[in-house]
Amino acid sequence: MLALLLALVTSISIPPKPAGYLTDNAHVLDGTRAHALNEKLAQFERETSNQILVYVDRKLPPDTTIEQFANEAMHQWGVGQKGKDNGAVLFLFIDDRKMRIEVGYGLEARLTDARSRQITSTIIKPYLLKRDYTGAVESGASAMIETVRAEYTQGTGKTVHETKASKPWPIAFGFILLAIIAGAVAAPIYFLIRVFARQARTPGAPGSSNTGMFDSSNTGPSDSSSSSWSSDSSSSSSDSSSFDGGGGDSGGGGASDSW
Repeated sequence: MLALLLALVTSISIPPKPAGYLTDNAHVLDGTRAHALNEKLAQFERETSNQILVYVDRKLPPDTTIEQFANEAMHQWGVGQKGKDNGAVLFLFIDDRKMRIEVGYGLEARLTDARSRQITSTIIKPYLLKRDYTGAVESGASAMIETVRAEYTQGTGKTVHETKASKPWPIAFGFILLAIIAGAVAAPIYFLIRVFARQARTPGAPGSSNTGMFDSSNTGPSDSSSSSWSSDSSSSSSDSSSFDGGGGDSGGGGASDSW
């Protein structure tokens, strides 16, 4: 029986990990307000380490319940930080008229099943009945934030994505510096080889082949590595509110609802 249940779960088609905290595959949200909510959720992780996501789509995969989808999606995306499991996701499927709040183990003490159901039925549903999908996700996410704010209050000031993005730079800078030093050492050797090669080709005219040794066409290869580093580093802050799973897991808690 356990093997059969595992087979059913792993056969569910789950989309790739979201790029942001808010995903609108149904294209029903106001763009400006959706961007603001994404920033709000990223800032919440910086302050508390808790990860709250909103996922909006048209339909569930065929032959899949919203409970199955939510649990497996949260597991595959790694919502919440490893060891804390402090993640939660609000799922909305517009055409199916179904929603669910899925909660990780670390937040279940505050975002209980009863509180999750209260948020879906009394806070989110009135907006959905008016087809105000932007208002629904804004109010629902805000209620989830306020409910779990006191849980895991020690944020690092960075999201998981920002922390990962900042780590490769010291290593990359070390390789670049090594390349510059190697170029500086190799350049004089290269010029000396050219001098000796010219002298070998022009016997009887010592010194006459050295006049063009430092012309403008032989300035050396060391400039290109530093310029490429500066152009790459300038783009590092463009995706500062991107989502990256911290390795958390779902506890199976939460609440499902419809409208």
